[in-house]
Amino acid sequence: MKPTIHFNERKGLCMPKTDCNFQVGSMSNRGGNNSRRASILAVSHDYFKNEARTTFATEAAFFSVIVMTAAVPLIYSAMAVVHLVRSFAAV
Repeated sequence: MKPTIHFNERKGLCMPKTDCNFQVGSMSNRGGNNSRRASILAVSHDYFKNEARTTFATEAAFFSVIVMTAAVPLIYSAMAVVHLVRSFAAV
């Protein structure tokens, strides 16, 4: 239901006063002893059996690409530092 807004003017302040008529829906078919609902153990077992393997393989592949991408500049930086140290030692 759409809320009805009334303005409450008090001491120079104009603040909206909201009146909402909220009605709770019926939830009679939602019980705690529903035998059709899967347990958390069954859901987690199904997830790790089917989905986690492909997710892990994909994430491992992306991680290796990121590590290789980050390793190249680090190796070149280390080589440049070694070259700098050798140039100072030769003087």
